[in-house]
Amino acid sequence: MKFHIFDTNIFLKGLEFNLIPGIIYTTPRIIEEIKFYKYKEKNRNILNRIQVALDNKKLIIKSPMEKYSKIVEEKAKNTGDFNALSEADKQLIALAVELIDTENQNVILFSDDYSIENVCSELNISYSPLYKEGIETKIMWEVYCSFCQKTFKAEDLKRRCEICGSKLKRRPKSKEL
Repeated sequence: MKFHIFDTNIFLKGLEFNLIPGIIYTTPRIIEEIKFYKYKEKNRNILNRIQVALDNKKLIIKSPMEKYSKIVEEKAKNTGDFNALSEADKQLIALAVELIDTENQNVILFSDDYSIENVCSELNISYSPLYKEGIETKIMWEVYCSFCQKTFKAEDLKRRCEICGSKLKRRPKSKEL
């Protein structure tokens, strides 16, 4: 049996996921994003389809165990994607790691998010975008100050440089020869 893991953007595309063979998994945070009050009325049809899938046991909503979340956090720090991923994104990847480890099933994570794809690539998790080109190669990012060029830890992305106060950015790490 194949397990599919869906990111928010996959549900929001209006895909008729009840027709996909296999079981679909997602996390409570992904459902919270879909139910977000600002879009709740717009997403009513999607929420109805989610309820039907839950009733038919086609969709399972599951939070990953903490040990798998820690694995994802470490890999995301290594790739430099840590602060580019939301908590919902990290939980989704952790769920994929958990299902591969505990269920020994064929798992594929569907997302149109490049940072999710990058971390999945690092963790050897199968992934697929649905509505755009996926990443072509795995990227290792570094966080840096564009003004003074000092590099920082991946967790520092979106903070300010301690030397000059500029907002930190990320760039692909240069390959050493």
